[in-house]
Amino acid sequence: MAIRNNFPEYSNEWVYVPEKEIKLKEQIICSVDDTHLINVLKIYTNNLYFGVMFTSVEPSGTLINMFRCKDKGFPENLVDNKEAFINLYTSDFGAGTLYIAERSEFKSFKPDFLQEYQVEFILNPDGTYFATTGVINNTAPFRGLYGSSTKEGYERIKERLGISIFNRFPTEEEIQTHIIDKQLNTMSANFITRVNTAYSNVKVFHRSEINNGT
Repeated sequence: MAIRNNFPEYSNEWVYVPEKEIKLKEQIICSVDDTHLINVLKIYTNNLYFGVMFTSVEPSGTLINMFRCKDKGFPENLVDNKEAFINLYTSDFGAGTLYIAERSEFKSFKPDFLQEYQVEFILNPDGTYFATTGVINNTAPFRGLYGSSTKEGYERIKERLGISIFNRFPTEEEIQTHIIDKQLNTMSANFITRVNTAYSNVKVFHRSEINNGT
């Protein structure tokens, strides 16, 4: 299988280790159409739960890692609960939360600023702005600043997430403030650890953990 973390240049950051005694297809946690969830990984900073990274396999065999903060609807008790996480994973397609289904219809491009954070604008199939991603400290990509094309959508996303972008692309200052600085402030001087959930037979490790003998 090809490996991708939304940005091909970061494909070597993660190591995937399936359970040898179990058939690979039996290690799938759940599926939506032809997209399969194979791992859910909790991330901690200074031993405090920070968020979750989960790995899915596209029909092409490509692996995609997605990250969500605990304050974006992914608290630790939900992530530990296999049934609850599956319910969220399978029910929230198209709501701007998971962003996996029909991924090939989405386009992206990189602005000419904040290139050190691999910032990308994600576009809806109709070409309108969807969200922004950025890579901080070689983690899985952080996503935020979701876009809205209607006033109703703007109010709904703003109420849920605190901010939304209405019929435009976000500015460099907005990305710096709401994506880059927020994550840097949270992760600065923090010791990051990662724990595979009990129901993940396919284990995922950061390459630094493998190098350190984890």
